[in-house]
Amino acid sequence: MMRVILAEKPSVALDIAKALGKPERHEGYVMVGNTAITWAFGHLVSLAAPEVYDAAWKKWSWATLPMLPESFRLEPLTKTKAQLNIIKRLFRNADRVVAATDADREGQYIFATIASVAGLSKPVDRLWLSENTPPAIRKALANMKPNTAYDDLARAAAARSQADWLVGLNATRAFSLRHGQPGHPLSVGRVQTPTLRLIADRDNAIEAFQPTPYWELHVTFHSGPGQYVGRWLGPDKEHPHRVRSEDEVLRLAAKVPAGTLGQISSADTKRVTVRAPLLYSLNDLQKDANRRLGLTAQQTLDAAQRLYDSHLISYPRTDAQHITKEISRELPTRLRSLTIGTPDVRTQALAGAATKASRIINDAKVNQSGHYAIIPTGQVPSGRQSAIDRGVYELVCRRFLAALLPDGQDERTTIITTANGEAFRTTGTVIVKPGWRLALEPIPEVDDQAAGDWETSIPPGLKAGLEAMVTDSETKSKQTKPPARLSDAALLSLMEKHGLGTPATRARIVELLLIRGYVERQKRILLSTRKGRHLLKLVPDLLQSPELTGQWEARLEAIAHGEGLADTFMAGIRELTRSVVDVAKGQSTEALSTMITLGPCPKCQQGSIQDTRKGWACSRWRKGCDFVIWSTVAGKKLTEAQVKMLVAGRTTAELKGFKSKAGRSFAARLQLDEQFRVVFKFGANSQQQTPGRTKKTRA
Repeated sequence: MMRVILAEKPSVALDIAKALGKPERHEGYVMVGNTAITWAFGHLVSLAAPEVYDAAWKKWSWATLPMLPESFRLEPLTKTKAQLNIIKRLFRNADRVVAATDADREGQYIFATIASVAGLSKPVDRLWLSENTPPAIRKALANMKPNTAYDDLARAAAARSQADWLVGLNATRAFSLRHGQPGHPLSVGRVQTPTLRLIADRDNAIEAFQPTPYWELHVTFHSGPGQYVGRWLGPDKEHPHRVRSEDEVLRLAAKVPAGTLGQISSADTKRVTVRAPLLYSLNDLQKDANRRLGLTAQQTLDAAQRLYDSHLISYPRTDAQHITKEISRELPTRLRSLTIGTPDVRTQALAGAATKASRIINDAKVNQSGHYAIIPTGQVPSGRQSAIDRGVYELVCRRFLAALLPDGQDERTTIITTANGEAFRTTGTVIVKPGWRLALEPIPEVDDQAAGDWETSIPPGLKAGLEAMVTDSETKSKQTKPPARLSDAALLSLMEKHGLGTPATRARIVELLLIRGYVERQKRILLSTRKGRHLLKLVPDLLQSPELTGQWEARLEAIAHGEGLADTFMAGIRELTRSVVDVAKGQSTEALSTMITLGPCPKCQQGSIQDTRKGWACSRWRKGCDFVIWSTVAGKKLTEAQVKMLVAGRTTAELKGFKSKAGRSFAARLQLDEQFRVVFKFGANSQQQTPGRTKKTRA
């Protein structure tokens, strides 16, 4: 009897072959005994192009929209047709087939599409791999289930693919026909557009933010054990240390001059447990790698995939943070193989494998995810990894150690000192037992510039009832800060919160937005572009709503777990497609220019300022008005909000990031001069014309 095993990629096929014995190479497959192991190259089959259903659908025209096939067809990809033919031949000669594509929703779909095109009718088993080490492969081969047990996964993936076809192709054509330019279609996606909305919403909130000034009063006290600093404590529960005016903070400071005698009214010290983290899911690993290593979500996923292919970590596309009871029996062996962390840390983790492992064991959650958390396999690295791969591998190992180490213990002290009727709070934390932090230094989970409370050192021995004398005071002028720009980590958190995409697809969604020019990356932050914001002004809310798209994603997940109907989901997607096309048809061709007008032209007073590919210009440029503001001034890109200020005749706040001709960075304000040119403004009066083009041409 001949058995055929189909893997998703050649490297996995060879791993399976080596686990079975000595492989004999052939064109497009290898043999081990009576087993042929062959491979795909990811997708070998895709949904058919529109013109396959109807020749008229090849042309982009309103007459063909919406395109709603009664049933979807599959077509082989041209570049991999030869390999597909090899697989078809092997399937015909097989007595039994093993589906060994990646063990997730998309992997199941890849096998299903190949089997469908090949007309496969032989019995099929499912090989479900979470690791590609020889022992793991042999164990999985001995515990296979019928492939029909995973049909719901394939149904969910097929529904996702068909939904993206319907919404993506119809919406892209509709909005491109209405507002696009030849050769520059407006790409609209079921998940990418709501993700773009998240980024643009954050950018808009920052641009619209108006800082509010406030003050703080910091007072230095001396008590018997030593000196410490307290902040004035007011009645506002949300912002208890803020003083609303300079007059008020000066009045408070005058009440507690040096020499004022006060008293410690309370001194409270609490022992706080800092719980060890769970193991890495892909989302957690991507966020941590972004914050700690500066890697993008895609870079982290690519590195994790390479580490998995090299047998160093378990399957990376998982949303589980736990392992199974069966895998927990291997913890001591895997820990002993590690070279990351100090010997003492590894010894403590080894002890924790016996006492703490129950916290990271949850068979039910692993079964729901399909894979356990990302952990080291126990294989020793060869030393040939790139710097990125080494960094990601070390993170996985350190999180693995941290999850098995004891919880941390801190002492957090809060002291309230009163002086002349005013209260001052002092807070401080002392690490008593570092615990898991010996393996992995904690970092803030939030991307918020204002995160964390103010803390200071506190001398030991301070207690309620002690006298405290004011030795100094300082008023601090501050202002509220806008929300932080979105990093990959922060965006992944938002996508996870709204249910956008899956751990396996989120990085690709972000990359698509970058490729299509809707988003740009500046160092570690993601920014919506003018093109992206303009798209959102055109697309209806029902297609850019993160909440609505999250509901669709939840329904796909329900289908994957046998709890939802694919037909019902697709009926809703078809209705959504009709609605989106109707919205585009109902928009006027002038909608784009109307929506992006920033105000009347300050120079001719007749035209309006509109966004163009290279900047902002007067709509009457054909009639002679040469007003223009270029998108980049001295190496710095201007935001829409800054241009609005200039058009309105106002001066911007001081902006950083300009570059001189000599390459030096400088800060300046911008304004329009009497000739309506953008100029720098330094200090109170001096100004300098902006370097760059001033010729009369359309932007």
